[in-house]
Amino acid sequence: MPYTSHYLTCAGREIHFTEWGAGSAGTVIAWHGLARTGRDMDELAAQLAPRFRVLCPDTIGRGLSQWSPQPREEYCLDFYAELATRYLATVNTSSR
Repeated sequence: MPYTSHYLTCAGREIHFTEWGAGSAGTVIAWHGLARTGRDMDELAAQLAPRFRVLCPDTIGRGLSQWSPQPREEYCLDFYAELATRYLATVNTSSR
């Protein structure tokens, strides 16, 4: 199943994500682990896509997302949580 590639600005940083499917059963966010990328979720997303909309973001500094100009302040759990919160608040209106 094909996916589309998107970019979204969250907390002043450009976040890349892939979007799979358009299922009506809801949206699944498949966010990778610390040293991975959103493309690691391709197999899972392809399986879920017939039923769900699946979004697979790249954390800053990973995949196609922007690298941080302030790594000491932004490559940490607090900033990752801020990015995730803003991503979730924004993604429903920006990618459809």
